Amino acid sequence: LRAGIAANSDSADLQYALGLLLVREKRLGESLPFLRHAAEASPKLARYAYVYALALQGAGDMTQAISTLERAAERHPADRDSLVALATLHRDRGDPPAARRYAGQLVKHYPDDAQARRLRAELEQQ
Repeated sequence: LRAGIAANSDSADLQYALGLLLVREKRLGESLPFLRHAAEASPKLARYAYVYALALQGAGDMTQAISTLERAAERHPADRDSLVALATLHRDRGDPPAARRYAGQLVKHYPDDAQARRLRAELEQQ
């Protein structure tokens, strides 16, 4: 992967693949630049931003994780993973109104999704 990136540093796919490999190897700090590059180079792929945001959260940067997901949700308003993550991260951060907003969007786009309905119901009780 590193040889491929050296030959084609603009490849978001190679950057993403190396970032994921580093995450799997529990080398989270090293993964962040590769995942960030992939997310920024391929904004049409919501998955890249989602994985980058989760890596940021795992590294303790909740603010940047949420910001990354919010930008992704603006570009991909029906991306299920991003909406679940936003609702959950806002809940965990102690911002129930934002968590409820994203859970509501999730249910709007996925009305038959049992997990989405449970999450929204849980947040509405807070």
